[in-house]
Amino acid sequence: MILAAGLGTRMRPLTHLLAKPALPVLNRPLLHWTLDMLRRHGVREVVVNTHHLPATVRRAVEEEGVRGLRVRFSHEPRILGTGGALGRARRWLGKGTVLVVNGDVLFDFDLGPLLRRHRESGAQATLALLRNPDPRRYSAVVTSGRGWIRSFRGGPRASAPGLFTGLHVLEGRLLERLPAGPSDSVRDLYEPLMAEGGRVLGVRVEGAWYDFGSPPLYLASQLSMLASGFRGVARGALVDPSARVHPTARVVRAVVGPGVTVGPGARVTESVLWAGARVGEGARVRRCILATGVRVGAGEALSQRVVLRLRGRRTTVEMAGDEGR
Repeated sequence: MILAAGLGTRMRPLTHLLAKPALPVLNRPLLHWTLDMLRRHGVREVVVNTHHLPATVRRAVEEEGVRGLRVRFSHEPRILGTGGALGRARRWLGKGTVLVVNGDVLFDFDLGPLLRRHRESGAQATLALLRNPDPRRYSAVVTSGRGWIRSFRGGPRASAPGLFTGLHVLEGRLLERLPAGPSDSVRDLYEPLMAEGGRVLGVRVEGAWYDFGSPPLYLASQLSMLASGFRGVARGALVDPSARVHPTARVVRAVVGPGVTVGPGARVTESVLWAGARVGEGARVRRCILATGVRVGAGEALSQRVVLRLRGRRTTVEMAGDEGR
């Protein structure tokens, strides 16, 4: 199951236009990358929950074509949280092993070892953990020496807390424990289960993991993906074949979407330009996100801004902070 119903409040103003899983990442909806990963690991059936701007999520799935995947949608008129979403989709998920993925992160892990550890350990649920780069930003998951989770709320420094990646495996029969209505998978399922002596395992995984929780992270994650050549993407800059970049313009460490125009002498640096954006002659765009159809005038200079069109008017918002990697 892909959890795609969140309101995306930290990602505003971009989520006024698209639900977070539908945001373009390296010129593809974020959801596409997750579906590709699941398909490569043999997943054949997927449930996607929706709430905020559901049509944008459906459109992202339909554009992918979902070859080899059967996708169902579980729409939530009232948002139900990570636990309530699973409870609502119980009839489709069944009582077997369920893989759950947050729709606002992107990862490149080998899922095979995670699934094997889950089955061999006898765990009722297993969470994929990474080394926590910043316990002040991300909740620290503490495990025993054998990997059993002791706490989701931090602990002694010597315990080497992990970061919960938003990827977990659980046995479908656990869903019967969830209360009716909204709930949280950690607070209302895993923590009560552990308090009763239940077995919840944490497995350290290795590989790329990107957080798209806010506009600065959305930008920084894509720049990092470009630098690393994520899943074969060309390093440096990614320019859609339909974009028109003038020979005298420069595009450096940037993502340029379909139908974008970059005029003579313009310079686009460390930025993401959505479909149809236009950068005028001699303009300077640095560390910006330009949403669909935005126009930057000739000679205009923009730095660390999110620019989009809302209700027919251009809106510019400063990107607070720089959550780079």
